[in-house]
Amino acid sequence: MVDTVKFDPGMGEFVLDFNEYINDVYSQMMSLKTVHQKRARFKLYASKIERYMKNNISFYLGCLLWAYIIKTENEKAPKAIVGNTFLNMTQEQKDEFDYMIQVNFLENYFDSFERDTLYYIGKKQEIPADWKVILSLYSDFLELNNGFLSTKMTSDIKLPEKIAKIVFKQDINSVIQRAITDKNLETIIDTVKIS
Repeated sequence: MVDTVKFDPGMGEFVLDFNEYINDVYSQMMSLKTVHQKRARFKLYASKIERYMKNNISFYLGCLLWAYIIKTENEKAPKAIVGNTFLNMTQEQKDEFDYMIQVNFLENYFDSFERDTLYYIGKKQEIPADWKVILSLYSDFLELNNGFLSTKMTSDIKLPEKIAKIVFKQDINSVIQRAITDKNLETIIDTVKIS
C-alpha cells in the first residue's frame, strides 16, 4: 500500500509565468512608436495571450481537482504528501514569498485584455465567466491553505466550499493524467463544467 501521494502529479511543468510573458509583450509594444504598429503587434499576440490565460486557468483548475482527489480519497487514512517544494524554503523565504502574485496578476489582467482587445483590434472579447469562477475558487483555495507553504499531509488540505460549483463530466483523475500525457492542460477545463 502506498502511504504517500504526489503534491503535483506532473502539471507544474506546463504552467507558464504569465506575468513575465505579458510584461515582455507590453514592453515590446511600448517600444513601438505608432499606434498602428502597436495595434499590429497586439493583434499578433492576442490569440497567444488568450491561449496562455486558458493554460494557466486550466492549471489552477487541475490543482483544485487534484487536491480534491487526494483529500477525499484519503479522508479516513490521511497520507503524506511528497514533492511540496515549499517545505524546503526557510522561514524567512516563506515570510517574503507572495503566493498570490501570479493569481492576482492574471485576475487584474482580465480587464486589461478585454479593454486592449477592443482598443487595439476593435473587437469585443470577454473573458469566459468560467475562467473568472475558477480563478476566484483558486484564490480562495490558496488563501485557505496559506499557499501550501506548510502542507505535509492530505488531511492538511482545506477545500473551498464553492468547489461544489465544479461538475465532473467524467473521472477527473483520468482527465488530469491524460492532460499530463498529452502535455495539454486545456483538456482539464474542456472536460469540466462550472455550474
